[in-house]
Amino acid sequence: MKVQISGFYDEVTSDFNKQMALAKKLGGEYICPRNVDGKNIANYSLEEFQVSILPRMKENDIKFSSIGSPIGKIGINDEQGYEKQKKQLETLIRIAKKADCKYIRVFSFFYGKEDPDSCLDKVVEKMRGFLEIAKGSGVTLLHENEKKIFGDVPSRVLKLYENLKDDGLQFIFDSSNFVQCDVNVKEAFEQLKDIIVYYHIKDCSEYKVEVPLGVGLGEYQYIIDELKKRNYEGFMTLEPHTWKYAVLKPLVYFIPFMPLIMNNYFKAFRLIDKAKGINFFKCVSRQEVFEWQFKTLEEMIKE
Repeated sequence: MKVQISGFYDEVTSDFNKQMALAKKLGGEYICPRNVDGKNIANYSLEEFQVSILPRMKENDIKFSSIGSPIGKIGINDEQGYEKQKKQLETLIRIAKKADCKYIRVFSFFYGKEDPDSCLDKVVEKMRGFLEIAKGSGVTLLHENEKKIFGDVPSRVLKLYENLKDDGLQFIFDSSNFVQCDVNVKEAFEQLKDIIVYYHIKDCSEYKVEVPLGVGLGEYQYIIDELKKRNYEGFMTLEPHTWKYAVLKPLVYFIPFMPLIMNNYFKAFRLIDKAKGINFFKCVSRQEVFEWQFKTLEEMIKE
């Protein structure tokens, strides 16, 4: 197995220079850009990227594992948003090529109050619109199983695969997002393992609040052990969302009635305290909780 660890370093800071510095400190060379210097990557023009971002990447020997775009993260009936995103995708493809990045993350539309299965035809049609833009570019669209989009459970991920069957569309596996949807992660992995090419590393507790890798129901040790058997080669990108623990712990613990109002957060944060040996009164930084994830993932891979 050969794994490159990447990360959404904007979970620590929006400052791109600091994102790159942290990646290098941890021994990584890949970043998944999302919020870059206070602006979503999808809102950059090609010229802005070439002037502001690309030279710094080259200077620091930093590469993109994938572009963490919000493409497809709109309502299925939002036609104006869809047209805007098609234009953004055109620019992102040009940015990806300049950055020598082969992947752009996409989603399959929020279904809102509609029955998600009834949205299949509309989803397929709009996904084909994205794929037509990417066709021939050498850039592959990666679908993430985000909560409350069409492809949020394994059965509908498979429907996307079967109905589109396009080499330009491949799939991300995010355990935490499946936990959020009450999906058994081991069963999801077994259903999808043959079509997954990329992994997001984010764990989640039974309280539907993200926790450090290995503390929740994400089954990452099982997944990594199975990937070793399959000789997986590719990216594992940290998207832990445990910045919530760093930012919200003081509020949840020490403001009156908050442990009751945000009870699931309180219980999840106590779980983290116990797992990491953190004193009730001690707080940690966003960087510290991100570094936990990186080091734990390294250890899991090495084992």
